[in-house]
Amino acid sequence: MATDRDLIGSLEAIEADRFQQLMADERFKDNPLLPELQQLHELYRTLSQRTERMIKEKAQLQTQLVNMNRSLDLATRIDPMTGLANRRAIMEMIEQEFSRAHRHQRPASIIMADLDYFKKVNDTHGFNTGDDVLVEVSRVLRGCLRNEDICSRWGGEEFLVLLPETQLDGALAVANKIRESVAMTEFKVNRPGIQLTISLGVCEYKPDQNIFEAISRADQALFQAKLGGRNRAIVAA
Repeated sequence: MATDRDLIGSLEAIEADRFQQLMADERFKDNPLLPELQQLHELYRTLSQRTERMIKEKAQLQTQLVNMNRSLDLATRIDPMTGLANRRAIMEMIEQEFSRAHRHQRPASIIMADLDYFKKVNDTHGFNTGDDVLVEVSRVLRGCLRNEDICSRWGGEEFLVLLPETQLDGALAVANKIRESVAMTEFKVNRPGIQLTISLGVCEYKPDQNIFEAISRADQALFQAKLGGRNRAIVAA
């Protein structure tokens, strides 16, 4: 006959899921508590299964929540039409890059670009065609950049490009590459294809200027490119 100490051990066996081994013990064969132990074992198994299922479901929900938050954050940083970084995202990236450039005394540059006479595209072909053209222009711009460069849609038909580790002469070369690529591309979103040009303002980071001053300098250079006849890249004063 099993003793109380044996019964206590049986409860531990239930918790350790060794009940089948315990039942094979001859000492428990005629014990009046055996039915209660069997019921307790079944209850334990049921609760264990439910607990395991709840833990898995909780983990799945947490993973879904993390993914949803990431998607939501991404949605607030990406221009939905072009897939480029939006204004908020590029401002954060420029600030981070300028801080890094300041700490390590490294160069960085930005390019402000604006399509010339784009209003005519919308007026002539409609806004849907205009949107399609902006998507194609975005692809052309990305094709002119390195993997580490960031192209953003600043607003409307205006784009802002961040060039890490790039001095002024290198940034000007990129700007002219963009200008030539846009001018050489026939945007076949309608028949006949649409030809465009783009004007650009180029600015190199200066340690004594903040992000807003740098963007303002690039924008002023862009304005000078427009005044100078468009389809050109101008370096900020």
